[in-house]
Amino acid sequence: MELTSIDIFLALSCAGVSAATLAFIAARGAIGASGGVRDGASPLHALLSLPALFVARRRATDLELNRTVEKLERLVLQAGGRFMDGATAEEVFAARLVFPLVGMVFAVPVCLLLGLSGFVAMLAALVLAVLLYAYPESSLKAAAEDRARCFTHDLPGSLDVMRIVAESGGDLLSAIRSVIDVTSQGPVREELSRAVAEVAIGTSLSQSLNNIAARVNTNEANAVFSTLAQSLEMGTSVSENLKSAAQLIRHAARVKAQAQAQKAVVNMSFPLLLLILPGIFIVLFAPLVIQFINR
Repeated sequence: MELTSIDIFLALSCAGVSAATLAFIAARGAIGASGGVRDGASPLHALLSLPALFVARRRATDLELNRTVEKLERLVLQAGGRFMDGATAEEVFAARLVFPLVGMVFAVPVCLLLGLSGFVAMLAALVLAVLLYAYPESSLKAAAEDRARCFTHDLPGSLDVMRIVAESGGDLLSAIRSVIDVTSQGPVREELSRAVAEVAIGTSLSQSLNNIAARVNTNEANAVFSTLAQSLEMGTSVSENLKSAAQLIRHAARVKAQAQAQKAVVNMSFPLLLLILPGIFIVLFAPLVIQFINR
């Protein structure tokens, strides 16, 4: 396939931009090694550092940008701060702009090397750019929701352990430490460990529990830890609140499972009709069609 002048121009332009992008990544990596970027920064963080710095400065004057970054900050906290190797909210926002550009830069030369026309190459690059634009925020939401589900799933068992310790005469802080000692690694243990660390530096236990509810940001976490914080402040029975909270979460999980089971019947109806009806039509009408053809 003969390349046109437009194809050659696109290839050379994208090759130049690709080289500049690689040079930028290498330069940022070198700056990071010398202390310009936070310690242990990966090439991804090196690539996003400058755009993220621009976003951090711009959000002080742009209210809409500030609201968007605040929403991303809540999702980063809910995801446990581990999304994209610990990316900040500013880096996630910057990735929505950087990833499409980098994707287009590398997609166009690859398409042209495969023999595709300039129009097809640009179309493929635009589709890739749209997908890469949506990837950071959608993946962050998925990570936050997955961690919230794991937290809600593991929370009743941890509350039972805390209740046993509280009924044995221990206070709530010792009950939390017992959960940390006996449970495996997971969102519940991570959040409780963080709460204990906050208490160690002078934060009140009730405030630390409220912080857990704010970070996890689910109905179950808000109900449980807000109630426990109020119990500490008012001096009510912690063990009874722990027992009722565990029962409430298990009941809500059963109700949710029943609702999903009922929806499954409706969701399966269309695929079943789509797969069964063609076979029924073939069985009913195929003999008639064969007789009509044989006449």
